[in-house]
Amino acid sequence: MMMTTAKSKSKPSGIGAKGSACARFFHPGQNIRDQWPNTHRTHRVSDALVVGKGIHRVQKKEQLCYECRIPNIDDNTIFHIVCRNFKVEDAAATPFDDERPLEAVVNVPNAHEIDESINNKLRVSESDVVPNFRAGGGGSLAEEIAELRQQGIEVDDDNEPAPENASPPAAASMFTVGTWVTPTVCPRKANAATNNNTRGSWRNFAWAKIKEMDELALFRMAMPEEWVVDVVLPATNTIIEGDKLSLQDFYCFVGCHFFMACFEGISDRRLWWSSKPITIDEGAPFRLKNYMSLRRFNAITSALRFTSKEPPPFKDPFFDVREMIDAYNTHMLIEYIPSWLNCLDESMNTFLDKNCPGFMSVPRKPHPLGNEYHTIADGDDGKPIVWRVKMQEGKDRPKDVMGNWAFPSDFEGTNINTGRKYTKTSTLMCEMTVPIHGTGKVVSMDSGFCVTCGILHLHDHGVYGQALIKKRKYWPKGVPGDQISDYFEGKPLGFVKTLQQDMDGVQFNIHCTRDDKFVTKMMSTHGLLNLVPTHTTWRQVDGAWTSFHYAQYLSRHNRSKHWVDDVNNRRHDPIGLEQVWHTKWWPTRQFTFILSLVETNAVYSRARARNEKTTPQLEFRRKLALKMLTNTIDMERGHVEGVITRSKRGAGSLDAGHCLLTRPNFTGNWVGKTNSWSNITTKYAKVKCDGCETRIRTYCKCNRKVPLCTECYGNHLSNCSITP
Repeated sequence: MMMTTAKSKSKPSGIGAKGSACARFFHPGQNIRDQWPNTHRTHRVSDALVVGKGIHRVQKKEQLCYECRIPNIDDNTIFHIVCRNFKVEDAAATPFDDERPLEAVVNVPNAHEIDESINNKLRVSESDVVPNFRAGGGGSLAEEIAELRQQGIEVDDDNEPAPENASPPAAASMFTVGTWVTPTVCPRKANAATNNNTRGSWRNFAWAKIKEMDELALFRMAMPEEWVVDVVLPATNTIIEGDKLSLQDFYCFVGCHFFMACFEGISDRRLWWSSKPITIDEGAPFRLKNYMSLRRFNAITSALRFTSKEPPPFKDPFFDVREMIDAYNTHMLIEYIPSWLNCLDESMNTFLDKNCPGFMSVPRKPHPLGNEYHTIADGDDGKPIVWRVKMQEGKDRPKDVMGNWAFPSDFEGTNINTGRKYTKTSTLMCEMTVPIHGTGKVVSMDSGFCVTCGILHLHDHGVYGQALIKKRKYWPKGVPGDQISDYFEGKPLGFVKTLQQDMDGVQFNIHCTRDDKFVTKMMSTHGLLNLVPTHTTWRQVDGAWTSFHYAQYLSRHNRSKHWVDDVNNRRHDPIGLEQVWHTKWWPTRQFTFILSLVETNAVYSRARARNEKTTPQLEFRRKLALKMLTNTIDMERGHVEGVITRSKRGAGSLDAGHCLLTRPNFTGNWVGKTNSWSNITTKYAKVKCDGCETRIRTYCKCNRKVPLCTECYGNHLSNCSITP
């Protein structure tokens, strides 16, 4: 064995040592914020003098800290800072006892004695990122973010300001303070066209019907099934080995994954098809071979494709999934009418390959690595339904052969009606709210969307927005945050007031409430300060508990701010579909994200319809999986790839003049004079069935002018004396 001497990794500290650290790590924090009100999160303290060492409570736990004086703050305050956050620049003459360098003999094995198996365990794929945020009490979050960026990974840091707020406002507007008022008229309520708090609803399914639907019917209601039939099945069938994929097989395949996602701890999915006896200590608890063979399952897995389009002449990393995401948004646009109140936030789709398109790190999320989606949901009765999504493409956003953005937004450049320029964040806000433009509905957002021009752009498009205001290096433009705090100094707990501000000739409100340690500020284009008697909160002031009622604007925000998070939690807890559906192909991971959203939309829709608590996720998922595994969709629907099929019971083919067909995409009514379909801009437009008025896309071959659902088509055949 070789012998080596252990060496100190850093300079020892002691009384009289000097060092540096980020100001935000020193406690008490209020003194730091008072000294550097605008830069306390980024300012670095130098020449801090160590005067002692001891245990202090930091981040809700007892930690070993240095006790220091800060030269710039000469009020005799003794600060403390966790030792690992402090860098010793000048060592002390006499180090603390526990930091004295020790000469210790350490046994180090020779190279040939190192177990190769250990080396193998330590090897990590260059393309994978280990999710170890704040793990093991290691370095600070800022250090971890810096390390990720050094690896070339894009980070969405919640502590950084939005791009529009990343520079100081003009001196002339920095201290502009408008008029303090108590508004008596809400702009939204004053508009007769928007004075209606409508609830969310499905266009073709009444809540009374949804109440009685089983799990698979609910899932199909929320699933873009037209895309599956028109795109996924044909694209997959060009590759698959063996029998062609039918809609029935597709749902059975998805059902296998959903069923496996009801159980943790089974890493090898082949065990679900094992021929070994089921035991309590190993293997899968059930067998799926009675529903689908492993060979068939693997064939579908290998062949599954999500687009039927030809690749563009330029590099588009998102080519394989664009049609999938568009299909989801189109389906929800056609089928769902959002409620009057909505929440815009982010969602994560977990994936650990940093080379995948759009790979992002969002440290504030429970699952911080993968693809970030912006999602918007309404939440009647606290049961949210996600009705639009958009992947954050980041640095991988493609450009065409001319060097321009390949897929430009309708909200880039300048609004031709107002002359107001779109910014990065305001473009996103307008894109996400397209289905409710002109409706006067409300979107509630967190401080990451608090961009003044974005709130005004939403107003330009007939949407009322509200966003929580926080200072991230600078206050958002048009927000005199420090002056607001001064105005509320000495005001009682629960005191409310509105500051009317003006930007580019447009008025907006900053609603404010005095809390115990801060002032809650909300940027908004609507709302009043009326107190909500049913929404009470409590605070401890001077050792006594005191209550106050939330104002209307704040009650609305607190009620809606977690709707997207509720969906995210349900997707991941207790078992996320992506935890079980292991894949190395990135598009498949995006497919699991869409399926998870469809699942949550289905279960929340039932809870709304029944006006009851939401079914536990695994209970709903297991019933859904069993319905999928035993489905008879093709026999009921008679529809694969847009045409009717023969019955699996062996009945003869239908009369040549009668056949249930699906209308082509982007078509309206059948025009007899031209013997063709009328052209429209909606891809999957539906019309009322001639028999029951259910909205569908199908018709009988004998008469294209008469829309018929499956049930009415059966009646039609009976009247024609034809047996299907």
